[in-house]
Amino acid sequence: MKLRILYLILIIISCKDDKKEVLLADREAPLGWIYLKMYDDKSFEFISQGMLMDKDIYKGSYELNNDTLYFKYRDSIPKAGSKALIKDGSVNYINGAYPESVHIKLNKLLVNK
Repeated sequence: MKLRILYLILIIISCKDDKKEVLLADREAPLGWIYLKMYDDKSFEFISQGMLMDKDIYKGSYELNNDTLYFKYRDSIPKAGSKALIKDGSVNYINGAYPESVHIKLNKLLVNK
């Protein structure tokens, strides 16, 4: 019995996610929301969520160079693109199929101005 409890505790500890959010941004879309969540371990999630609970999550890693973000996606790339500028309280994607912009709610990234 003690071994089972110890095993359960080890599983819970190993599943704990210690990454911290360094940038949060979003905007209301015509039929839902767009979210950008960036973490201190250089990972991110770009989430497109509809009102009917359908959700597309694009994950990967990012690099920050001055005020430019470069997103490297694990699988597919959303139509917003893979390159964005941080400017005037927004993350503005600049190389996608359409111009996308999300308003920054939290920013702990170091951006040279």
